[in-house]
Amino acid sequence: MFMEMLSTYKRTFIPLEVFEKAVSSNMTYEQFAQEIQRLEEQGILVPVKSAGNNGRMPSLSYKYKIQRTKLHQKTHKQIEKLQIKCHRELSLDNYYSLPPSAWEEDLPYIEKINQYIMQHDWPQEEVPAPERSLALTGDEKWIQEKNGKRVLERLQIWERMKIVPVHDPLSFAIHPQVLQNKHQFHLVVENKTTYDGLLGALTDTPFSTLIYGQGYKIIKSMEHFTRQIPLPNVEHTIYYFGDLDWEGIQIWHLLMNKIQVIPAIPFYQACLQKQAMPIKTKQKINEEALQDFLQYFSEKDQQQIDTILHNHLYLAQEVLSSAQLKQIWSENTWSHPSPKSFKKTLESE
Repeated sequence: MFMEMLSTYKRTFIPLEVFEKAVSSNMTYEQFAQEIQRLEEQGILVPVKSAGNNGRMPSLSYKYKIQRTKLHQKTHKQIEKLQIKCHRELSLDNYYSLPPSAWEEDLPYIEKINQYIMQHDWPQEEVPAPERSLALTGDEKWIQEKNGKRVLERLQIWERMKIVPVHDPLSFAIHPQVLQNKHQFHLVVENKTTYDGLLGALTDTPFSTLIYGQGYKIIKSMEHFTRQIPLPNVEHTIYYFGDLDWEGIQIWHLLMNKIQVIPAIPFYQACLQKQAMPIKTKQKINEEALQDFLQYFSEKDQQQIDTILHNHLYLAQEVLSSAQLKQIWSENTWSHPSPKSFKKTLESE
């Protein structure tokens, strides 16, 4: 019963009281002592004689040394035995450094995955996660809802399984008259109110799409961009407009880690003309995200944004009326600013 605890215990020596605190109140001392003595007999626990013993019958040492080679010996033998039977390109090496419980939990799936590879070899085409999950284990929810991705990563075959994550698709409106252009512009807005306010002005702009970000959902749904907007041989420029607060900047920054997304400066500058309000909820401060975000702004705007955020204030997108939003979008000239620190670009496949 103590094997799991010993597997995750970080220190070499373990006091008896650690075991005592881990047992249930209805366990007798005799039962407790039998469990400890069994671990002694297996060579997993070695009494530290200098620590003394508790003087009870049967007697137990006040401190033990954990012999980790013995602790994991049985599991390692199982790993070695299965590795011989596995597909030559399926590696179980990561399990040697993981607790035995991880091996025991993953083993049924490892066997199923190995059987699949043996029969079908490696997948050649990408398929959605539920489809691949069903083929590998007979459970369509295993990869995304039952830690299946973690197992595939431990086996170092996540990429080779050619899995397309299933996320909410992009929500967007389209401007068909500009879809033939070699340079496509797109605007992502964080909130629905702003999306609705801008929608009527889309055809008055050079933008191909107006994308509803839905807060943090855009981080995953943006992965569908090239599938939902399959425009070959064009260059894409994506602008982002969110709330001027720590959360809004964090969303932009997370998205920026995937693709190049430019803050829509004219909208933010218009917000800066409004009265900032106190932040109503506690937000996580990310100074790195803020500094990356500020690189796109003038020195004056940088100072104002920095002051607003560090004084626990914010400017919501909603401070701009629908009329103001439409005017800003249709009357400004949109180009492609690109600070040195950002290198990723998004191009149609």
